[in-house]
Amino acid sequence: MKVVRPLVVAYCLMLVVVGVAGIVSARRELAHLYGLRFSAIAGLDEVTFLNQYRFLKAVELGAGCVCLLQLGAIMSGGKAGFGFLVLVAGGAGARLLAWLADGRPAPLFITFLVLEAIVLAAYLAAWRHGFDG
Repeated sequence: MKVVRPLVVAYCLMLVVVGVAGIVSARRELAHLYGLRFSAIAGLDEVTFLNQYRFLKAVELGAGCVCLLQLGAIMSGGKAGFGFLVLVAGGAGARLLAWLADGRPAPLFITFLVLEAIVLAAYLAAWRHGFDG
């Protein structure tokens, strides 16, 4: 179970990095990762879309920061551990639902789903068998 803590930390850091990157470079990220053409939306729609995207990235950043600040509690299980499980399972579940409902995502996002499933499985195993701190 010694691998669980580094996996949890890596997941939290990923949330922080991806959140910051999305806030700082929303236009570039949307164009390069998602192929969004801003010529397709204009004016208030564009501004509103970017505003909401940056907000969601800030939530991602905040979740990563909270998890890092509460790492000890997360690694002890309890309510913080359950909250972490909800976060990871919710994200992985949403990706899986999107795949089923909307079609196969780009390979990068399949990789994210696999990594989230690994973190989830490792954390659940530690929860069941006891944490090593």
